[in-house]
Amino acid sequence: MNTTTQLHIRLTPGRVATFAGMNLLDRIVGGPVVLLEWLETQLGLPHADVHRASRVMQYADALSKVPGPCFERSLAADRWETASELLQRRDELMMCGWDGGRSDGCPRIACDLALAEKEYVGSFPSEAERIAAVGETLDAGQILPRHELKLAEPIDAWPAAWQTVLKRLSICDPEKPSPYSPQPMPLSSSLMAAANVVRGQTSSPFDCDSSLRVTQARSETAAVEFLASVLAGNSAALSRTVIYCEDDSLAVRLDASLGRRGVPTMGASLQTKAHPVLQVLPLALELCWDPVDPQSLLDLLTLPVIPFRRAIASRLARALGDEPGLGSASWQQAFDEICAESEQDTEHANYDSGKTAQTLRDWFCADRSPADQPVATTLMARQCRKVAKWAHGRAAVIWNNENRSDSDEQVAIVLGEATRQATLLGELIELAGKTITQPQLGRLLDEVTDRGVHSRPCPVAEGGPTRVRSLAEIAAPYDCLIWLGTTTADAAGSCWSVKQLEDFADAGIQLDDGTRQLRSLRSAEVSGLCLARESMLVVALPASEEQRVHPLWLAVEQKISDYHDPKRWVPLAIEDLVENEDCDALSPFVFRCESVATQRSQPLRPVWDIPASLLADRETVSASELEDRLACPLKWTFRYQAGLRPSEIASLPDEFQLRGNLFHKLLERVFGGDGELPDPDVAVLLVEATFDERLPLDAAPLAQPEKRVESQRLKTELAKATRLFVETLSAGGYTKVQIEVPIEGSAFGKEMRGWIDCVASADDDREAVVDFKYAGRKKFNDMITDGRSVQLATYAHSRRQTGDSYPAVAYLVLSDGKFFTPSGSPLAGVDQAQVLDGPSIERVWNNFSQAISQAEDWLTTDEAVPARPLQVINDWPDGTDIVLKERLARDETQSVCRYCEFKPFCGMEAVQ
Repeated sequence: MNTTTQLHIRLTPGRVATFAGMNLLDRIVGGPVVLLEWLETQLGLPHADVHRASRVMQYADALSKVPGPCFERSLAADRWETASELLQRRDELMMCGWDGGRSDGCPRIACDLALAEKEYVGSFPSEAERIAAVGETLDAGQILPRHELKLAEPIDAWPAAWQTVLKRLSICDPEKPSPYSPQPMPLSSSLMAAANVVRGQTSSPFDCDSSLRVTQARSETAAVEFLASVLAGNSAALSRTVIYCEDDSLAVRLDASLGRRGVPTMGASLQTKAHPVLQVLPLALELCWDPVDPQSLLDLLTLPVIPFRRAIASRLARALGDEPGLGSASWQQAFDEICAESEQDTEHANYDSGKTAQTLRDWFCADRSPADQPVATTLMARQCRKVAKWAHGRAAVIWNNENRSDSDEQVAIVLGEATRQATLLGELIELAGKTITQPQLGRLLDEVTDRGVHSRPCPVAEGGPTRVRSLAEIAAPYDCLIWLGTTTADAAGSCWSVKQLEDFADAGIQLDDGTRQLRSLRSAEVSGLCLARESMLVVALPASEEQRVHPLWLAVEQKISDYHDPKRWVPLAIEDLVENEDCDALSPFVFRCESVATQRSQPLRPVWDIPASLLADRETVSASELEDRLACPLKWTFRYQAGLRPSEIASLPDEFQLRGNLFHKLLERVFGGDGELPDPDVAVLLVEATFDERLPLDAAPLAQPEKRVESQRLKTELAKATRLFVETLSAGGYTKVQIEVPIEGSAFGKEMRGWIDCVASADDDREAVVDFKYAGRKKFNDMITDGRSVQLATYAHSRRQTGDSYPAVAYLVLSDGKFFTPSGSPLAGVDQAQVLDGPSIERVWNNFSQAISQAEDWLTTDEAVPARPLQVINDWPDGTDIVLKERLARDETQSVCRYCEFKPFCGMEAVQ
């Protein structure tokens, strides 16, 4: 049986949406690309899915061979963007009848493009060339199947490349858009009036009735929840409901809300470049620059799908969090341990005969290029092939698994896209020359990854509503239209100036200035709206600064506003309807209100009832543990009794912590040898050389090119502090220093543990304890003068048990290059201006230990466990002010709270 294919084609690009009851048998609706694909299929013409980046690269080579073109400076400044723009212009000219050589009477740019055309080796055909191939095939005598082509626009409105082909097809008169409103819908309904308005017919102002409802939402969340409630109450009509929403993320949120209510979902999708699998390629390329950006490395290691086993990546991520740099001591130790385990325990099933070690070396031990220099294209192309090989192999494993799930298949599809992107990028990089700069690489990467992948969090469920991004996608009657968000993106304008358009027109080349495309789009949108049979609900959202109100809705809204007072009419707000529980105000779009009692996040809770039987004293003590014990017993309980720990999610230290850690480690490397105090000049040279060596390894965030000025300042600070450190100790008669000295002795009958930053000793057996601090001049000044330096006191108490007396003590603030030492236990050699009026360190320890002993009821009895920073000062035990400040500056917190992970528990920090 011979059937006739119905082709409903318009200039507006894209395809149409399908929904229940829509007959698509031998009926094709869409734009020029849809028609072209049908013609190629019927004529047996092959067409490969070629990424535009491949054509841009070839065209850039042709442009570079044109002598003295008008775009010469643009091409030199930005080769890729210029080639991309000119290729777009070239393709548009070809569509409008330009033959690639004729330039008489045309603008100067056409002459230069004609010269480029002679050099252009077009391996991949443009749309105009594909259309020309269709015409040549028809000229050769090949016959198309029976069809009827209904064009929404006349042939002369189409580009010249199409006109020759269209005239050879069976063209019929198009269908005119008209309101689809069978009885019993009254002809005077608001929906009918709105349809007449958008069709351009004269219409009197009108009010909204049950066929057209308008509302507004003050937030997207309110709009989404309102619509989900409306749709949940009318499930029988869902399959004939169209939801027009241009915002992909908003449509996905609506789908999620429908899913929570058990309503069939639309299957809204996002075209996203942010899929985790697609992040492997850009992050892998970051490994080619030295020093490696540790944040990029950490992002790679914490992706859900990576080229390494999750347990291995987690170990490396934790090492990176300790010392953020590829090659740091922590990283190298973890890396070597993993490689050794892989190579030695080959008989176990969970190891792979050294393959893990080889994979890690391939990824992390390859050659790298200085971060501010161009990188060899061979190195970058090799990295791309590495990603492509991994993604292809991982996808093959999933497809070969007969028990794969739907989510596995989605991952495999994205892995396929990652393979394509990495392969294409590698090919483009190899065409770029011997080297490529980071900005050039970024431009190529953006072009290659521009399509991204479809992410569909919710499935297209049977019986669910149909989502469209444009009214132009609607090509069949439906019952209800829900218009979510009344703004729209502007149509693309012409890339040609008015003068250029006139010159081309005089030369016989009719370019579209955007008018024809816009007219076609509006006509298709009008048709889509007029196909609504029963009702329409419009939900306006807060105004967007980047978009304007849709012209069709603007016309309808004006008529409604004219019916009321134009200056005072505003749609009902969803939030007001909910507040008043006016669920039927927008009938037939009825929603439900449900009151739910919400529980507040943890309020401030100064005391906690915890039975003493659940608490047990520790067998060891440390400086930080003792301070927590007195300052906030609740924090001590959470950490040392409940054993609560922060999340296992690895993170890099903040910049302040990073500087302090770096300075500590550098001083340990320089002064951690035989203990002899070096000459100041020698010490400074050693510190500066060690800084240059270890900065990109132990603190790579500070070694990035954009941090160069800051890193030089840090180097100067450290050199200054080192000179002060050595000269002061030498002046005080100290001859030896020990760095990171383990604490010895006991306190409160328990063994003491921990590490002292620095212990200096003199030939006469005098000792001094120096605690390194990165910054905080005022803080440590006040701690010395107020007798609150409890950490120094704990260290001094430990050293006193190995010597005859309490040692001298001091803070060395590295960023300021200053010592702070108390007059009661002064560090010999310190400038008198830095000797502060403060009690002896023995007195500080006695006050500290006495305060702890007097404040232990919560540990030994059924007294409540206090969160002392939240208590009023009068409830503090005597002596607690040695670790807590009675007066805090604005936005200041107690020291014990500053880095506490338990603030959401006590209520100091709200739960997000």
